[in-house]
Amino acid sequence: MSSLGRASALIGAGTLISRVTGLLRTIVLVGVIGSVSAGAADAFAIANQLPNNVFSLISVGVLTAVIIPQIVKAAADADGGNAFISKLFTLGTVVLVVITGAATVASPWLVGLYAGKDASSEFLALATAFAYWCMPQILFYGLYALLGEALNARRIFGPFTWAPVVNNIVSIVGFLIIGALFGGPLTRISDWTPEMIAALGGTATLGILIQAAILLIFWRRTGLALRPDFRWRGVGLGTVGKLAGWTFLMALASLIAGLIQTQILIEAAGKGASVATFQYAWLIFMLPYSIIVLSIG
Repeated sequence: MSSLGRASALIGAGTLISRVTGLLRTIVLVGVIGSVSAGAADAFAIANQLPNNVFSLISVGVLTAVIIPQIVKAAADADGGNAFISKLFTLGTVVLVVITGAATVASPWLVGLYAGKDASSEFLALATAFAYWCMPQILFYGLYALLGEALNARRIFGPFTWAPVVNNIVSIVGFLIIGALFGGPLTRISDWTPEMIAALGGTATLGILIQAAILLIFWRRTGLALRPDFRWRGVGLGTVGKLAGWTFLMALASLIAGLIQTQILIEAAGKGASVATFQYAWLIFMLPYSIIVLSIG
């Protein structure tokens, strides 16, 4: 089998197992917060999706379309890309920290934007509380993407694909513990105490943190030595910004469509199939796409 074939098989297998464990994670989560006619599930669905939505602007708009080719190109430099990648990682980490902080502060506004004007104050309060715990995921998603795509550029494909499996396992264990401690399904908004909110939101974010941290174990195989480097001029990062413009607009258009979709779904929150149920169905629907397209990509 060619190296391309082996890489595709490795990524395909990792994606398949990641999606299967993700499905198990969702099944356990439903046992904790419910699905249909579950206001708490819809509140958590919005809050836990917010960091994904914010990060998608960074990922689709900059990382996937622009920065990764730049990393591959930098590998041809005399130092193997060390200088460029160190500058890029330093800049990326600073930007991620700033965006994460800003998004966390703006959590009430973002929740209100997605929930719409008709959402109850109790629903908004619970969703916002969850959002405060989930927003740090932006930073960890970003570091995971930077580290993982750098590994991929060096033809180290396995860790980036298989790390989400560990995230799912951590979440499954955490959700089972929450269920054992507090019972379930806790579908009503009034069921949730600050301790329970912290347990669920913290578990979701802990999984993403571990997912990113695992990649550091494999970093030595790249042969690169990351060092903080704040001298960002003269390495072509201005060109990166210009190239990102169109892909950023594409990601923004997709985000707006998702916003309108959520505002429509939220009208059924706590009454029938709403945001949480839709997300669970989407997870199953996207499985074939994830396996095939991610492997080829």
